[in-house]
Amino acid sequence: MVKTMYNDNYEKDEKNLDFTNADIVEENQYTWNNDDFQYKTVYGTARPLYKEKQLSKNKRGFFKYTASVIAGMVAGAIIFASASSYVEQKYASGKPQQVAQSGEPSNIKGASTVGLFEGQMSIVDIAKKAGPAVVGVVSKMTTSTFFGMMQETEGGGSGIIIKPDGYVITNQHVIEGASAVKVILSNGKEYDAKLIGQDKKTDLAVIKIEETGLPTAELGESSALEVGELAVAIGNPLGQEFAGSVTAGVVSALNRTMNVDGRQYTLIQTDASINPGNSGGALVNKFGQVVGINTVKIGTSGYEGMGFAIPIDIAMPIINELLESGYVKGRPVIGLGLREINEPTSKRYNLPEGLYVLEVTEFSGAEKAGVKVSDIITKANGKDVRTVDELNKIRDTFKAGDSIELTIIREEKVLNINVVLGEEKP
Repeated sequence: MVKTMYNDNYEKDEKNLDFTNADIVEENQYTWNNDDFQYKTVYGTARPLYKEKQLSKNKRGFFKYTASVIAGMVAGAIIFASASSYVEQKYASGKPQQVAQSGEPSNIKGASTVGLFEGQMSIVDIAKKAGPAVVGVVSKMTTSTFFGMMQETEGGGSGIIIKPDGYVITNQHVIEGASAVKVILSNGKEYDAKLIGQDKKTDLAVIKIEETGLPTAELGESSALEVGELAVAIGNPLGQEFAGSVTAGVVSALNRTMNVDGRQYTLIQTDASINPGNSGGALVNKFGQVVGINTVKIGTSGYEGMGFAIPIDIAMPIINELLESGYVKGRPVIGLGLREINEPTSKRYNLPEGLYVLEVTEFSGAEKAGVKVSDIITKANGKDVRTVDELNKIRDTFKAGDSIELTIIREEKVLNINVVLGEEKP
């Protein structure tokens, strides 16, 4: 499929530089959409499961839904059990301990393990076990209208409690740019939340509320999943109006590679019904363990049952870094804002193909090494680079503090410059 993409590519880990030229990209490109509920679906687009609505300053409104009773509804009422007693975890040096994953499932008291396969819990018992740890995450943002007036917007997503003293994981795009974040528990209690850490590259974030004795999710191992086994999604589709919704399906595929906002993700595919507002919610296995964090769905007319979750095995190392430091340590950064010079642009402006330097970050390794605006990067460590992704892949084989050699063209002269990579920090 051919899709027109606006804004030329730039180094995504640097500053977001906006341009209006359009390129034709010969592959599916998926983007987060901050308003899934209000806008129509765009063909071929993967959508973050996040709902946004406008708030009025003069009057408070809410959506009223009229639900039709449909014959053949899935039997069984989903009942959230009161939370079991949890033991408080101690802290070292004032920092939270890392969260461990469990290889062996544990059942809630009285939970049945009768299901479609031997050893599998029923969906009702899975909901009882995992449901209380799934919360609503509401983000408030202040934006400027076309006429310069300020307005508040509110977005609703989901989250998962991973520590009994109030640590919650969610998607980064759910809380991005928020001036205030609120968490709503499965029992309806609301709490103000503070940001502990976020990582845009992996779309993960950790927030915290001030409370103790909370129910926590049991974390499984996504590496143990098999295609075709039961998958249960729990979250808040369309916001708090449908909080704690439970849908069931199967693991449709493993290790799906998708590009979202120019970043590559390896995801679990499921046909369990997930909708806007499910972002940050739980994908649960047949033992009631969280094995994925719901994040994206294919929002294409005529296509259903294509939802995606971040595998918990990929998420937890990042989550533990965020708990410890508030960001992911050791990620290398060059310190450049770049624009790709493709073949048509090269011919039009009589420039060599490569990466045009639009901005050099102050105090970065690139600035210290002498890289200048209007330089054109053609190679990195001796390998040709024509796209930002190619440069990033070479850069990511190094760690902060290492050196990378950039071959640049400056005023028709070829120069080799060694850049000491800095550490990416929020």
